[in-house]
Amino acid sequence: MGDSDNDGDGDGHAPAMTCPFCGWEATDGEYAMLLHMETLHAEGDSPFVATGSRDNGSGSIKGGDEEDLPFAECPVDGCGELLSFDEMDFHIELHAGEAGTSPEPELAQPPSSSSNQAPGASSSSSGPSRSHREAERQQTHSKPAASSSSQAKAISAWRKLLKMPDSNPVTSRQRMDGASSAASDQSRGKRLGKAQLGKYAHEDRMPDWLVSLLRKGGQVESEGVVGVIAQLLEQCSSTKYAYLCHPCVRHVSKLKKEGGFCGYRNIQMMTSYVISTKFQGYRQLDKKVPSIFQIQDFIEAAWDAGINSQGRLETGGIKGTRKYIGTPEALAMFRLLNIPCDAQGFRDRERGRSEALLMEYVENYFQSGVQDPTQRIRQTNLPPLYFQHAGHSMTVIGFERQRSGAKNLIVFDPMFHDASNIVKLVGRKFEYTFVELALKAYRRGSTYLRKYREFEVLRLREPVGGFPPLPAAS
Repeated sequence: MGDSDNDGDGDGHAPAMTCPFCGWEATDGEYAMLLHMETLHAEGDSPFVATGSRDNGSGSIKGGDEEDLPFAECPVDGCGELLSFDEMDFHIELHAGEAGTSPEPELAQPPSSSSNQAPGASSSSSGPSRSHREAERQQTHSKPAASSSSQAKAISAWRKLLKMPDSNPVTSRQRMDGASSAASDQSRGKRLGKAQLGKYAHEDRMPDWLVSLLRKGGQVESEGVVGVIAQLLEQCSSTKYAYLCHPCVRHVSKLKKEGGFCGYRNIQMMTSYVISTKFQGYRQLDKKVPSIFQIQDFIEAAWDAGINSQGRLETGGIKGTRKYIGTPEALAMFRLLNIPCDAQGFRDRERGRSEALLMEYVENYFQSGVQDPTQRIRQTNLPPLYFQHAGHSMTVIGFERQRSGAKNLIVFDPMFHDASNIVKLVGRKFEYTFVELALKAYRRGSTYLRKYREFEVLRLREPVGGFPPLPAAS
């Protein structure tokens, strides 16, 4: 912190301060940075944030205006997601991971994989050195946001300035997304607001620039990442065993500045399985992943056909808008296309009970598709699962049990694209140094899930003749 004009720009102004969490610059002095840090990065309740809307312990928000809940837009350029303050730090950490700010891995190609070796790549078959493993251990147990020593020092300095604790307690504030929660049946069948449909709940038409962006950009797709995650889990010493879905599933993620189309992106991930395996109904998709606009047409057509038609009353219609969609809308679309599916809700007032039921369901689901139970990392031929909690949805591509007893969902989160360090490993055999850091973007365990009381899962049902087989090993 400069304390004299000599640290400024030469005209008496204080230098700009840079937030160590998200890179935002405060040009209006120390107070502006303090306000930014306490508003977006406070640990626990911020004195700058109104706390009139709180979780009453049953998972529903009481008190306060549902149209004015304590959320903020992600400060990372081009993201545009609307998040609760409880979610902000973890969200920004994942942005850091996708940007490649985690330590660069050291790769080693086994000699037996010389046919897959990139020109000039190392052919060493030795695993990570002891010093590298120790570095990974230290990284795993340190604050993930501190991906470099300089950033760690900056964050430490800000914590001292703001008197912020080093721990990251989880508070109970949350956004309940009624439109995306079939379990919240008390909210079904009535017009919903911003708390359920997002910032643009009352929008009749999205802006032209966004229409153009979505039509030109489509979606970001990564193929083969399930196979990369399988190798990472195999090399992870903390993993006792894990299950993964069919390796054909693509990770579909958002375009820069598109905002909150997570429900659509998860539907696209589900359809990537349908198309790749020629699952029942794939011809109705014209053999390609549908666009956001096509998904909107499918959902509206499903409502016209009387499938989950209360969705139109609740949303006021979604065609051409940025309103959030969720499990009921995904279910309606799949049923319209004759893709067999069903949905399961988990809701319990007892803290942790819904999470336990969810984990049990997901593990049992993947167990049913195990090809070789003797394997530690168990590849299945199953579709992924559409997964919803309040305010956000993801695609579950697997399940992990760690040696400590902890359980994790393995997910593709449409908010984030795969880091370049991961994408370049597709189709290769490798040994990865910082395994825990690489897996962080795909794990969702108790620390994340315990903030929520309700979950939903949509699965594709097994057709006559069974699920399509796994591709032959190459």
